[in-house]
Amino acid sequence: MNTAFAQEILSSEAWLPTPLLRANTLSTRLKADIWLKREDCTPVGSFKLRGGLVTMAMNQSSIPPQGVYVASAGNYGLGIAEAGKRHHVKVTVFVPEGANPSKVEKIRLTGAEVVHHGSDFDVAKEYCREKSEEAGAAFWEDGVIEGMAFGAATIGLELLDAAENWDYVLVPLGNGSLIKGIATVFRERSPRTKVVALVPSGSPSMAQGLKGEAWDETAPTFTEADGLDVRMPIVPMVEELRALVHETWLIEESLLLPAVRTLMELEQAMIEPSGAICAAAFATHKQELSGKKVAAILTGGHLRNSLFPQIAKSNVLEL
Repeated sequence: MNTAFAQEILSSEAWLPTPLLRANTLSTRLKADIWLKREDCTPVGSFKLRGGLVTMAMNQSSIPPQGVYVASAGNYGLGIAEAGKRHHVKVTVFVPEGANPSKVEKIRLTGAEVVHHGSDFDVAKEYCREKSEEAGAAFWEDGVIEGMAFGAATIGLELLDAAENWDYVLVPLGNGSLIKGIATVFRERSPRTKVVALVPSGSPSMAQGLKGEAWDETAPTFTEADGLDVRMPIVPMVEELRALVHETWLIEESLLLPAVRTLMELEQAMIEPSGAICAAAFATHKQELSGKKVAAILTGGHLRNSLFPQIAKSNVLEL
């Protein structure tokens, strides 16, 4: 994996490295050494800008005048759109009809075009692929375009620069670029560290794939973790991840909003459900994590306004 190229591209970014903060309250309650990698602390509010900038730099010379088409639940599209703005590349982002309004507005503020289509991300992605071919634009699929994993790998490098003795790294799993980048770095430099994929039960197909089970691409998904909402896994990515990821934990959907509340109250971190799934994993895997040094990747901070009443009614997780 070309991590040196990714580091070079990102070397002038003042917001890097992102904060790595010890979670004192969580550590005390869990009897563990818990650290939060705050990927919400980027100019676009998620880790996707790393890969967006690397991908744009890698491919800029081959981008047609019609620009780049991407499909996204929000954060990937925002990362590519911001990178396109910096490189003066036209970006069109296809999102499902129910996409997070705050993410959509931020994408528009970069100057990118937004197209709403379909009931979920996978429907939007297939429509995006079709329209890119018609327009003669480049279609960049998250989980396929290599630069996204290269960018994500820099998160792993920052963790290892901070400390070498990680027992666990907990990584939310969507299409797979994030965990592919991080797990590749740890396999090379710290193979004893367990890199764990976290998947919400409301969208279980990636967990099923990593465990070698069949998944049903026609089954609807129901998860508040829009960044982890995958109905149709990318088969080559699933096969790659089986060799890289140590464990896959399926996390109950009902724990996601309490996990958001837990991070807000105990660690003063406002994290969207796709990242807060890490806190839910703390609650459900206390025995495994007890006494261990754990890094949790908090992937983004874009909370839907509509979720706040439900979050307020949620209880802090029992830890």
